[in-house]
Amino acid sequence: MIQTEYFMFTKENPCERIKDYAKKLSLAKKWKIAPHLRRAEALVKKSQKFRDIICDEENPNNHIIGLMFSAYFGEKIDKYKYTAVPRDISFDFLAYIQNNPISDDDKYMKKVTTLILSHSDQIDAFVKAFLSIRLTQSELDKLQSN
Repeated sequence: MIQTEYFMFTKENPCERIKDYAKKLSLAKKWKIAPHLRRAEALVKKSQKFRDIICDEENPNNHIIGLMFSAYFGEKIDKYKYTAVPRDISFDFLAYIQNNPISDDDKYMKKVTTLILSHSDQIDAFVKAFLSIRLTQSELDKLQSN
């Protein structure tokens, strides 16, 4: 079964999945998880434009950015059990692309770079949403085990 935070890479809303899991909790436990869930929902909403880009398979630029971001995310962000986040994720992502070039065509790289820079806030929100969903799921698991 896929972990809830990895639904960020799909078109499905991971917060809805957590809400479904939390339905069985008592009211007191729902109050404990509510702030985590609200923060995760806000970040998912803020990152939605970038999520649409990485899930778009029809536009070649978007599809390549999605594939490169998945590779970057696996290698740099979520490499081990613990997650380390760079200070500016979008610029770190651009540096990763420059070190692992997609194409030698400068025109193509300029389009990709422009697209990434124009969505830098959404990229930052995407990673923060991923971490927030992971934290929320962890808290939910603790509450369910009690």
